Amino acid sequence: FLNMHITEGISADAAAAAEEALAIAREWCASGCTDKSAKFLAGIFSHMQGGSCSLANEFCGECADRADSWFTNNQLPCCVESVIQKGIEAYDYVLENYGEAISDAADAVEAGLSDTAIAEAQAIGARLENEFNCVA
Repeated sequence: FLNMHITEGISADAAAAAEEALAIAREWCASGCTDKSAKFLAGIFSHMQGGSCSLANEFCGECADRADSWFTNNQLPCCVESVIQKGIEAYDYVLENYGEAISDAADAVEAGLSDTAIAEAQAIGARLENEFNCVA
């Protein structure tokens, strides 16, 4: 199914994305970002886990409030912010250039799914959207 829809442009973009991802990974390692990120994440999750926030993997409500308060005195490591920005740029590029093709493919996949599977996927999507909106 996918091979029918992969063009030279898509292949070239995928190769460029792979090269960019490799460059980002090398810079991540060279800058010590793994250690910086681990220290940051340990701090924020420790801070979040308290008060009414008993599960720091839920980013809404009290947990979001506690995370926001963490950022009052702490900053996301620059290397992490850089990777996030690159991801946002890549996402925007893919939507702009391939959004219609992705939508068509999703429609084709959905046509082969049961009503139960579609409902489950929609419920998961709604939950993810809700969590995303809490951190956005």
